Amino acid sequence: LCGLFLRLLEAQLQDQRREHEEEIEALKNQVDALEEEMEKQHQAFLQTLQLSPEAQVEFGLQQEITRLTNENLDLKELLERLEKNERKLKKQLKIYMKRVQDFE
Repeated sequence: LCGLFLRLLEAQLQDQRREHEEEIEALKNQVDALEEEMEKQHQAFLQTLQLSPEAQVEFGLQQEITRLTNENLDLKELLERLEKNERKLKKQLKIYMKRVQDFE
């Protein structure tokens, strides 16, 4: 009985160790990806510094347009979800109002 318990605990510890190793590997991959992205941004920044002041302004404007476009798309998606939720709630309200009328 004691040996069975010890084997069960050992198996649980091995499972936990395997899970932790997988988590560590996933985190390492995430760190690598972030480092790669940071390096790309650093290189883009260095290239921007080499541009003329006018080109830097144009580049900055392009970056801002891209940022605003992405933000606009996110807001549009949020609006669509809210509108869908509103329609669902209106339908539910109609159902409840009908039930109240039937009850009266």
